[in-house]
Amino acid sequence: MTSILEPSFAAESGKKFDADPTARLVQNAVTGTGADTVSLDRRVVNQIDETTCERLDAWTVTNQKHSGRCWEFAALNVLRARIITELNLDGFEFSQNFVAFHDKLEKANHVLARAIATADHDASEEQVREILEAPAGDGGYWPQFLDLVRKYGLVPAWAMPDTESAGNTDQLNRALSWVLRRAVLRIRVAITDSDGQERADRIERERSQALAGVYRVLAIHLGTPPASFTWQYRDKDKKFHNEGRLTPLEFAARYAPEALDGYITLCHDPRSENPVGRKYVIDHTPWMEGGTGYAHVTAPIDDLKSAAVAAIRDGEPVWFSCDVKQQFDRTGGIWDAALHDYDSLYGVDLSMTKAERMRARESGPTHAMTLVGVDLAEGVPLRWRVENSWGDEVGRKGFFTMNDSWFDQYVFQVVVAPERVSQSVRDAWATEPIVLPEWDALA
Repeated sequence: MTSILEPSFAAESGKKFDADPTARLVQNAVTGTGADTVSLDRRVVNQIDETTCERLDAWTVTNQKHSGRCWEFAALNVLRARIITELNLDGFEFSQNFVAFHDKLEKANHVLARAIATADHDASEEQVREILEAPAGDGGYWPQFLDLVRKYGLVPAWAMPDTESAGNTDQLNRALSWVLRRAVLRIRVAITDSDGQERADRIERERSQALAGVYRVLAIHLGTPPASFTWQYRDKDKKFHNEGRLTPLEFAARYAPEALDGYITLCHDPRSENPVGRKYVIDHTPWMEGGTGYAHVTAPIDDLKSAAVAAIRDGEPVWFSCDVKQQFDRTGGIWDAALHDYDSLYGVDLSMTKAERMRARESGPTHAMTLVGVDLAEGVPLRWRVENSWGDEVGRKGFFTMNDSWFDQYVFQVVVAPERVSQSVRDAWATEPIVLPEWDALA
């Protein structure tokens, strides 16, 4: 059996395509309009109702713009719901830029630490290539956010507002990558070309110079984080409050409860090779040296839903991760597992299970948002209300509707308080985790 593709295949396939009037009609439509518009199933669209029996939001959405800071925005959206309720405010927004600044700084230090640890490894090894491939990414996880808050604190948005580079990180990440890749190479040379105290001194010199360069690049692009600020506000009843001058850590101590540190990440991973009810952690995490590993406990999808419903009913938004652009209409702000009929569009069987999509690298968590509402029928979820961080010009003023069928297929994680999960999950959370490689579908 030969694997060579004969030239006749393309010619014969072209004749068959031209003889198929349906194929030609779809070709005309897609070449002029776009596949996602043509494949949108109006029977599904017309049945999606955005109303929910449980709804928390009474605020406007935030906007991460052209950055990968969704995990920060989603976590801060959970916290701002608390502060709005607690202080009786019309609205509030934390500084995402403040969190991003320190996240980038910690990630840079982590890259340098890994460079030192792998400096004598062959440059072709997976670990070395991972370090050099994307040393300055935007992405992150819930425990990463909490580590940053506990170490550096929080500030209101006005105290460190977004800059151009905060919302458009390409040029910032390019500059950080230059600094870090240069340092990685020089650390590798120091390991091979010297020994003893000379080696240690050279490595520390390269590390210190790189970190100084990283801070300078961050300050130029994002601004300088404030050491303190005056915290004052007017509540819904027009009463003015002045709480004096606070540091970021003092502000976080007031409005980011320590109870959040105990929250559990529930994960739906249907792959048989990763049994349900076990704790897993992503290798080479955390991205903050001395921080918390990025762990989760696997659970049935209905357990994720029950925990999320319980949180929403108690007035708390839920941080969750998903594969955001699968079966999605950005303009309408809707998700459904059968929203786009791609099989009919292409005349090709594209069906895969959730587990198969994960194994094939077709699907995995690509975005984090918050659940702020749910519609129930006899306690069973029908649809979910989602607060996104893409601004108010998409969806319904930035809010989206997710049918429960989409939750089944494309939601991977929810972060909830321990009292919202079973004792078996809490017991699993306390165990030593199984390590997943950093290139796993859930990483």
